[in-house]
Order: sequence, then structure tokens, then C-alpha cells
Amino acid sequence: MRSGLAQTSTRARAIMARLEVVSVQHRHQARQGARYDARMPIQFRPIAAVALAAILVAPVVQARKTKSIIDQAVEAYQSTNSFTVPAAGSIEVAFSPNEGSEHLVIKVIDSAKTSLDLLSYSFTSVPVVEALVRARHRGVVVRLVADEKDNISADRSGKAKAALGALASAGAEVRTIRVYAIHHDKVIIADHQTVELGSFNYSDAAARRNSENVLVNWGNPKLAEVYLKHFQRNYAQATAYVQGY
Repeated sequence: MRSGLAQTSTRARAIMARLEVVSVQHRHQARQGARYDARMPIQFRPIAAVALAAILVAPVVQARKTKSIIDQAVEAYQSTNSFTVPAAGSIEVAFSPNEGSEHLVIKVIDSAKTSLDLLSYSFTSVPVVEALVRARHRGVVVRLVADEKDNISADRSGKAKAALGALASAGAEVRTIRVYAIHHDKVIIADHQTVELGSFNYSDAAARRNSENVLVNWGNPKLAEVYLKHFQRNYAQATAYVQGY
């Protein structure tokens, strides 16, 4: 029994160190509401709270017989971190290669009257860039977050840098992001009302050579709100694109 308690204590200290939460000696404070180290990212605080609660009340068990406390905490957090959005508006879909996917993406861009917020992995499509420049000319606020590696450091052809530069020169807010292994989002939010998503990269290969899909939910502001929060998170983590490097 004593050996089991020692193992539990060791696991608890390791978990709390990883999450940068208050030390084990403050457990009585956790019962009244856990206090967190200010350095901890906000998105990890729910995980820390669940992990701390699990440590305080979990029985002594053999690790090989049950999932670790941290695994249980992460699963509990993830299971409550999805979004349910009421059905609204209309759905339009298209496919690639050469089955209307690029046309549908440009249709969304051309429909925008006030704002376009884009998340991108590959960003080299001339028709998409031209549509975004047209949007800027009619006064639409355009913001783009694109994967840094694919479009900057690994861009041997120069096509991505040229696309980002053209958009920045038109007055769009262009940022690149490198905090994730891959920034694989492909999303457009138009006027906080319409969302375009799917596998379609904003590239010629996606339009003409790859098997891809595009789905647009026209007129669903609740869905747009959810995706806009995701966009804002990535936008805050990205850095402004500087032409010339």
C-alpha cells in the first residue's frame, strides 16, 4: 500500500510540474478553487484543473491496469471542447480536379462586402490571389494566416512569396505561423456570415491535379463565429509577413 502511495505521489508531482500548476502542498486551496501559475497558457488551465482534481481523489491503482491520470484529464477536456452549431443557411460543395472547387472558392471571395479572414497551408493560387486583390480594391478587409515553412522557408519556386507579397501590397494583413508542426487549416470566413472549408489548398495543384473537396455554408453566422475564434487564436500566434526575405 505504501509503495502504491509513493508511486501516486511521484506521478502527481510530474503532472503538476508539466502543467506548471500550484504545488501539491496547496491541495486545500484547490478544494476551494484551483489557483494556477500565471505562466500557464489559458487553454491548458481546464486540463490542469481536471488533472489536479483527479490526483486528489484518485484511488491507488496499478498503472498498468488503468490509463494515466494525465491521459484521463486530457480526454475529459477534449470531450467537452467541441462545438455544436445550429443548422442554418445553405450548403454548396464542389470537387477537384477541374470540378468547380476553385470556382467556388473564388465565388466566396467575390461575395464578400466587408471582411475576409483566411487560414491557409499552401498559398500559391494566382486566381485566388487576384480575387483577394479585387476584394481589397472594393474596400474589403482581408486577413491571411499562412503556414511559414510551406510558404517561406521551403518555398523554392518563389510562388508563395510572390502571392503573399502581392496580397500585402494590396493592403491585406498577411501573417505567417510556425508554432505548429503544420498549419494545415484551409478556411475562409466571409463577412462573419459564410464559411468555406475542406481539403482544398489555395494552389494550382489543388484545382487541377489533386482530388480535393470544398464545402461552403452560406449564411450561418453561428458557424462563422466558431471559426472566427479559431482564426483569432492562430492570428495572435502568427507574425507579420515582411516582403524581401
